[in-house]
Amino acid sequence: MALAFEQPRKNLPAAIIVAACLMLGGLLASEWMKPRRVMADELAPIVLPQLIPVRFGDWRLDESGPPVVFDPTVEATLKQVYSQTLNRTYVNAKGQVIMLALAYGKNQNSWSTAAHRPEFCYRAQGFVVTERGAAKVQLDDHQITAMHLVADRSGLVEPISYWVTLHDTTALPGASRKLQQIRFGLQGMIVDGFLVRMSSFGANEAEQFKLQESFARDLEKAVPANMRPRLFGNK
Repeated sequence: MALAFEQPRKNLPAAIIVAACLMLGGLLASEWMKPRRVMADELAPIVLPQLIPVRFGDWRLDESGPPVVFDPTVEATLKQVYSQTLNRTYVNAKGQVIMLALAYGKNQNSWSTAAHRPEFCYRAQGFVVTERGAAKVQLDDHQITAMHLVADRSGLVEPISYWVTLHDTTALPGASRKLQQIRFGLQGMIVDGFLVRMSSFGANEAEQFKLQESFARDLEKAVPANMRPRLFGNK
């Protein structure tokens, strides 16, 4: 009986050594594959007030009304997650109004920014949010996919279009964004990116989404050519 128990004891140290080697190898491999190339340091710096013109196309900055204000808790969280934010209201010759919100993060390899999508931010501020799903947005020479939402608070209807970028690509929140993060990470890249959101007021959703698409097209043409992929992705 004693001999039957001695064999496993003799093999135990070898098994421990193999397991330790595998664990060490995994740690070394993960460290070797850890992204280290910070792409934002190799590209033109982002200064949002300078990047986004106050006038472009038929649009001009509207300073007559109150600025876009976030709930203090939401705003504090955004500042922790993103490097820069910009909120502006634009008006055109017809009196149509678009609210533009940009959030720029130097490190988009983190999953934390996914928790601060407009769906969650609007709900945190007391809006009832209905998700309309993904939709194509036609720019000057290519299409991107945006998410459409409709927010409602006390009968004030606010259709919303938004998308996110990683480096020079656009992505949808969730699996699409995560796959892009993994793809860049495997190339050793720590990428920057934007959350681009535009909204307007009106119960006719189709009309408001069309207006936002026109605004996005004008804005893309107004941004310097070398910066366009970072806000609107490549073709």
